[in-house]
Amino acid sequence: EKHKEGVEKNGGSDFGRVYHSTALQNESEFLEFGKYITNTGFNLLETWGVDMSNFDLGIHSMWVQEFAKDGGGHHRVHIHENCHVSGFYFLQNEDSSYPLFHDPRQGAAMTTLPELDSRKITPASRSCNVQPEPGHMYMFPSYLPHEYIFSKKGGAFRFIHFNLSAVPLRYFGEGSVE
Repeated sequence: EKHKEGVEKNGGSDFGRVYHSTALQNESEFLEFGKYITNTGFNLLETWGVDMSNFDLGIHSMWVQEFAKDGGGHHRVHIHENCHVSGFYFLQNEDSSYPLFHDPRQGAAMTTLPELDSRKITPASRSCNVQPEPGHMYMFPSYLPHEYIFSKKGGAFRFIHFNLSAVPLRYFGEGSVE
């Protein structure tokens, strides 16, 4: 509704638009989903070698994102600051776009060798993607550069985007809060 005027000015087309909902993390309908992603994120951090014994994991932000039905939806390469785990839960996808993840190792770019088979995801991969299906969830370190590929044909493309942050259970030292 808030984009209706802009769509009308564009001849009734929503080409190039990206829609975002309001924050969902405090909505009662998303509390169970929030518990699931924070528990999964906590387990992932431990699996990745993080000592979570003095931390809890909370939802930093969560919203629904939708690309234009007429095509042109995309997001340039970015990371999510002040978070530790980010993720997507796909609600709709008519093969209109997909996330592309990039190698976060800046130093590796200076000595990159050709990949043996760029269709396989290996430690030599510079980027990777998988065409998401409704019900798929991707979770990854928030420092991982990612983007959404330009949607040429449009169609239904909607997902819940979320970011999780590790929060100390308590602070130690003078003036600490317990």
